[in-house]
Amino acid sequence: MHRLALVPRLLRSRPVTKGLRYLYRYTRSREDRHNETLWPFVTVRRDGPERLTGCDVHGVRGPATLPLDELPRGIGGDAHLILSGPSVAQIDYTQCRMRSVMGVNGSIALRARHPALRFDYYAMLDAGFVKKRRDLVAEVLAQDLILFVTPEVYRWIALLFNDRAVRCRIALFEEVHQRAQRPRAQPQALESQLRADEELVLFDAHHPMHAHGFSLNAARGLFGGGTVAYTALQLLAWLGAKTVYLHGLDLTATAGPRFYESAGAQLPTALDRQFAGHIEPAFRQAGKLLRARGVQVYNLSLLSRLGDDVFEKRHWSCLLEAPSLQPPTRPES
Repeated sequence: MHRLALVPRLLRSRPVTKGLRYLYRYTRSREDRHNETLWPFVTVRRDGPERLTGCDVHGVRGPATLPLDELPRGIGGDAHLILSGPSVAQIDYTQCRMRSVMGVNGSIALRARHPALRFDYYAMLDAGFVKKRRDLVAEVLAQDLILFVTPEVYRWIALLFNDRAVRCRIALFEEVHQRAQRPRAQPQALESQLRADEELVLFDAHHPMHAHGFSLNAARGLFGGGTVAYTALQLLAWLGAKTVYLHGLDLTATAGPRFYESAGAQLPTALDRQFAGHIEPAFRQAGKLLRARGVQVYNLSLLSRLGDDVFEKRHWSCLLEAPSLQPPTRPES
């Protein structure tokens, strides 16, 4: 075996990665801790302090990426965000009329039951999902869609998958308060920087989990909300959606495993622990902001832990209504 072929194996070796994370953790300040999974494997490229344009994983050739500024943003109508809550299994997608569709993590598993279901966009925030559900990630990578990932997720895609098997287009994003290879932003600094910002709307810089806010320009970063659903909602608003339907936003681990998982074999989740103090307040503020901007959001999970006062709840059968006269659109190549 050529010695260079050993590089990807070493880069994903648990003893190596764990040892380097400990080294980084104890030789860097607390403000840099969020970068411990990137060092020394990843170098990001920027065209400014807030604009991430590319990512290189040392020792491997990862798939090409697109800067967010170069993506088409012409949804202009309805969009559907398909999540992983158990209630998704109750929806008959063979009867639903949907235009622009975004999935997250394991949403792609729905295609086993509904082969005609097509995703235009996809978002992945959890590197653990990439490592533990390679079967589902491989299916996403093989689709004709735009995949939004963090540099950490991109790192594991580059290490675990052959770039020649990647058909989707990949775009990188990061969180406003903890940018890749930048120190974590302090609350006072965020307040000063974003006080009158119309694109990065800050709700609460001092929240103990993460700064609460909502990004209207994904190219400048996104706010964390404790779940990839919050990330994806910001992306759809930025892409131009005027109405967003949320599928499977149950937000409770006690309702059962994700629709694509079996009991006893589900990946861990922090939903129950973070819901009251982090997730619910973020969505509540986001709902107010989007309504003020004329964006309507409907929650198709009638048993969702989010109240009807956050997003109006509707039964999924509302998707059986007559389709719009405007033909479906696909992202341009």
